[in-house]
Amino acid sequence: MKKTVCIIFVLLLTLPAALITGCAEKSPSAATTDSLSTEQTATVPEDTVVSDDLPERDYGGKTFRVLIQQEAEIDFRTEDHETGKSVHDAVLLRNNNVKDRFGIEFEIIADTYTAVNSRIKTSVKSGSDDYDLCFVHMVSGAALAQSGELLPFEKLSYVDLSKPWWDKAVKNGFSIRNNLMMVNGDISPFSFSITSCLYFNKTMFDRLDLTYPYGLVTEGKWTLDRLYELTKGVTADKDGDGVVSPTSTSDVYGLSSWHLDVPYSLYYAAGGMLVSKDDEDVPFYDPQAERDSGIYSKIYNVIIKNNAFYATDMSNYDYVTKMFTDGRALFLDSTLNAADSMRDMDDEFGIVPVPMLNENQKEYRSFVNGASSMVCVPATAIGSDLEYLSIVIEGIASESYRVVTPELKETYLKRKITRDAESAEMIDFVVRNRVFDMGYVNLYDGAGSFVKELLGKKATDISSTMETYKTKSAKKIQNIVKAFDKSLAKSGK
Repeated sequence: MKKTVCIIFVLLLTLPAALITGCAEKSPSAATTDSLSTEQTATVPEDTVVSDDLPERDYGGKTFRVLIQQEAEIDFRTEDHETGKSVHDAVLLRNNNVKDRFGIEFEIIADTYTAVNSRIKTSVKSGSDDYDLCFVHMVSGAALAQSGELLPFEKLSYVDLSKPWWDKAVKNGFSIRNNLMMVNGDISPFSFSITSCLYFNKTMFDRLDLTYPYGLVTEGKWTLDRLYELTKGVTADKDGDGVVSPTSTSDVYGLSSWHLDVPYSLYYAAGGMLVSKDDEDVPFYDPQAERDSGIYSKIYNVIIKNNAFYATDMSNYDYVTKMFTDGRALFLDSTLNAADSMRDMDDEFGIVPVPMLNENQKEYRSFVNGASSMVCVPATAIGSDLEYLSIVIEGIASESYRVVTPELKETYLKRKITRDAESAEMIDFVVRNRVFDMGYVNLYDGAGSFVKELLGKKATDISSTMETYKTKSAKKIQNIVKAFDKSLAKSGK
């Protein structure tokens, strides 16, 4: 995905990362937006001038029905007037432009993320055709694609997934036999706000006489080994009570992290992937013992050997970010939206991508949290005007790219949140190569969380754990393919 597509979504929300992690285990809590003067005007990047090649249409006030998650209302829900909040007003402008362009009205229905799935299932089962476009939870919503509830985007002739406003990386995690039931991109601000990254405390770096890692990133030398070296020996008992504790006001840590974030962000950033595809775009379970053992050993060094703060229960979660904002952690593993909670932090901080496995890796990779929104169309739409649906959906996506992206990138992110020009540049690295793994999405309760499971036990060897998952996980992926094929057959593909 082009970097201008994603960067804008970095800090849309103020909710803590713990409440948007855990995928199917819990839902994110309600999102809020930031204040910014609406008098500010963004410079539109040259590459936003991309035609969506849509025909002229006037639908005479026809209603376009959008179902969204309450926990991710920023994707679509707005008041009908400007509020002075940058995100809100950019989305409002997008919606109004699309309404004026095609002569339509939007009906927006919001419900909890679990209820959204139930609504879609009930609607499709009854054949009532209640919704034209739905924003669903990535992990819990994935099952919809396997049970005939969704329409392949390939049936929407004017939705052009090659355009820059659609995330190309989604294909790896969700496409089967070159059919996609769920997509995302500029159309969903919420999705990009929960992409993984690392924060570092610049004040602590200065005090420890360390060089900021920006140069390592740009030179392709930002690796797990370098993170290990930088955090080595930092965790320390500073209050003299003989225990290093997150509740202390003095003790410090090299890294502060949450068990529903860091195992995944480090594994995928290092090139891990549990599912591969054959030449016909059919997925199969494909763990690679040597590669994954090497990745895990380096993760183990950073988290366990270097005594990182690795919070595993909600009673300690509040300390994950607080420790960093209080100046007691050199690094924080979190998602991009967490920076909003650092506005009042006394110490200076920077943002970098999660490190690569080694310098032979070609690119930085960023894990996308399972609470991410995904866009889908209910299968009942097959009896609707598919040209109408595809034109409006493509229009919303392209208008997001033209209106929301420049506004938020220029006036919200780089001028208001990040504390230096280097961090703004680093965010480009964070969002340039987002990762979607069918194994994580569909095997979350098993093999998809093997790193979390092993770190929880402070285990040093992955072989027995991976062997335990091997047959069961391979079978589950095969069953997903079979279910997907039935779903395609039902849609007439």
